[in-house]
Amino acid sequence: MSSTTISSDPATGTAAKVTTFLFALTVVFFLLAGLVIVVGQTALLGLGDATAARGWAEAMAPYAFGGASAAGLLSFVLSYWQGPGHGDDVADDD
Repeated sequence: MSSTTISSDPATGTAAKVTTFLFALTVVFFLLAGLVIVVGQTALLGLGDATAARGWAEAMAPYAFGGASAAGLLSFVLSYWQGPGHGDDVADDD
């Protein structure tokens, strides 16, 4: 007896593709935002302004952390579509 997966439904497959795209987009966004924080702080510290470096990090952190939070939530949603067999049909050995 083979089990059916959620991905056999075309609407769910499309939703999974959209969610996967959004997940990839948010991961790239938060990685770039983190890079902007590090590069900005490095430049400001190089100029000798530690206060500005802290202010830069505080100003940019909500974007990086927001992107990371969105990516985490989307990965949680994706785990339901991919499941333990990652969408493969599994035959029961009875």
